[in-house]
Amino acid sequence: MPTDKSTNPTPTENIALAQAKASVVTTRSIPRWVFPVAAAVIFLVLAPMGAAASLGIVTTLTAILFYVIVAQGWNLLGGYGGYLNFGAAIFVGSGAYMAAWLNDSFDWPVWATLIPGGIAAVVVSIVIGYATLRLRSHYFAIFTLVLTFLALTVVKNTPALGGAIGLFVRVDRGLDSRQIGMLFFYLMFGLAILATVVAYLVENSNFGYALRAISEDEPAAQVLGVKTVSVKLRALVLGAALGGIAGSAWAFWTGYIEPTGAFSVKIALDIVLVCVIGGLGSWLGPLIGSFIVVGLEQILRVTLPGLDLFGFELPAETNRLILGVILIVFALFIRRGVIGLLKKRRGRAIAV
Repeated sequence: MPTDKSTNPTPTENIALAQAKASVVTTRSIPRWVFPVAAAVIFLVLAPMGAAASLGIVTTLTAILFYVIVAQGWNLLGGYGGYLNFGAAIFVGSGAYMAAWLNDSFDWPVWATLIPGGIAAVVVSIVIGYATLRLRSHYFAIFTLVLTFLALTVVKNTPALGGAIGLFVRVDRGLDSRQIGMLFFYLMFGLAILATVVAYLVENSNFGYALRAISEDEPAAQVLGVKTVSVKLRALVLGAALGGIAGSAWAFWTGYIEPTGAFSVKIALDIVLVCVIGGLGSWLGPLIGSFIVVGLEQILRVTLPGLDLFGFELPAETNRLILGVILIVFALFIRRGVIGLLKKRRGRAIAV
């Protein structure tokens, strides 16, 4: 397998990137500039919400922004690169535990733990990347799911990290609940903008075209000169950094973390759901998908419990069933998500 020894593309690699660009040429039913404007409008509308909306709405919007950050990171390899994985919770949990440990042991504030949390997730992603990125298709997806349970087991048996009991995270005690809500809303808000900008830049770079080449036909891309392992590893590391930073903020926002919650398969599945519904391989997809999935979850969580259907009371878990059905519908019939409905795609797969 070739290794990446230089930063400048070789002539052969330039051919591969040109092929990748050709394979994803799109004609949109609406102008290209509309998507960045739509994202800007979404963030402009959200900006005053932290101060103006009720605490319940602020909490829901903070959860949406958290999912935007993690999903934008996941989408780099999972969407653009076509490598479905269930390891998002590993990076979120790594960042969360690093932040909680620094706070518990050295009383570090949330701002000081963001970068260490991202670094912890990057280190974990490098180990995972070298272990898994030569796998393909469902083998890679299954292995990342197994690693999520392995991470949970390791943390649960590590006394320094609180073991099965977990760790409490302390926020400034001088703040009331409203101020804490605003603090974490605007923290997630800023990080969500950062993650969205990173995804936009990746999509419109040679790095993004290389990821698309891998998604279209990895063996052909490799033959044409794309350093596939290196590109996939960079995507995994960048996505992990975003997940780890989000996890650091999430640890302080929740105030308490424990292994089952930090490395929850629910987080991993929800991130996949967000990207599939919003649109895989699109920087706007995770932004729209987060609003749809988290908003729908909140509505179903409130309306379904206690509701009678043909004389049977629906259990609280019914919302997960409904979301699962929605995921199947999108996977089968709307494969390019909500964003795919807004543009027509034409092009060709890479051929040699």
